[in-house]
Amino acid sequence: MGFLNKLFGGAKADKQGMAAQMLSQLTTDLNLTGEQLEKMKAAFQQFREQRKAAKTGGGDIKSQMQGIRQDLKAQVQDLLSAEQKQKFMANFESYKEFFRQ
Repeated sequence: MGFLNKLFGGAKADKQGMAAQMLSQLTTDLNLTGEQLEKMKAAFQQFREQRKAAKTGGGDIKSQMQGIRQDLKAQVQDLLSAEQKQKFMANFESYKEFFRQ
C-alpha cells in the first residue's frame, strides 16, 4: 500500500492515512475491479484536494467537510455494481467513521 500512502498523505508510525485505509478496505470488501479501483483512486484524490481547500479556505469547515464526504460517498456508490452497492450498504457501519453521515 505504499502508493496509497503517498497518494493520501503518507502514514504516521506504521499507520496508513484514513483515506488510504478506507480505499484499501473498500477494495477488499467489495472486490473492486482494476477499472473501479482506478476511478476510486481519482475520487479519493479529489476528496483529498477538496479537504485541503476547505481547511485553508476558512468558513464553516465542519459543514464543508460533511458535504465533501457525502460527495465522495455518492461517487463511490456510482462506481459500484448493484451487488457491490448492497455490500457497501451492509458494511456501511464500519465505514461510518470515515463518511460521518
